[in-house]
Amino acid sequence: MTEKEAYIHEWIREVSKSKPELGGLAICPYASSSKNLIVDTTIDNIVPEPGYDVIIFIIESFWRPDHVMKWVKHYNEKFPYYKFFEDLSCRDTFIAGVKTNNEKYNLILCQSKQKLSKIRKKLAETEYYTFWTEDYLKEILGDDYKLLEKSSEDE
Repeated sequence: MTEKEAYIHEWIREVSKSKPELGGLAICPYASSSKNLIVDTTIDNIVPEPGYDVIIFIIESFWRPDHVMKWVKHYNEKFPYYKFFEDLSCRDTFIAGVKTNNEKYNLILCQSKQKLSKIRKKLAETEYYTFWTEDYLKEILGDDYKLLEKSSEDE
């Protein structure tokens, strides 16, 4: 295992721990149980691989955030059955004051849209998303934001 892979595995363990600030939930409740693949690659060489819950692509550190986001948009359009997200070392992200980003590497995460929606639907039935800001919800959930609206109608 490389140093980068070891760091990412430790980050996965961290985001899997329950946090009092999140009502005892983890930043990413399914991270530790997901089947993941970590790939150290160039930003222009990203291809989803079936059979994994999440693929974490470690990309070059010199990319500016706006360029990484353009690549993420490109991959979301190129591979419509997958959802791509950036996790940038220079862009701190938080849920209820708890830091969520890995802080060291620029990453592009890839997940099956179908599996991701199933997990989000389960999480929408809990208090998980109540700790997120409205802007962060819309940014991360995208089309799945409607799951929250449906969940609140069920109450």
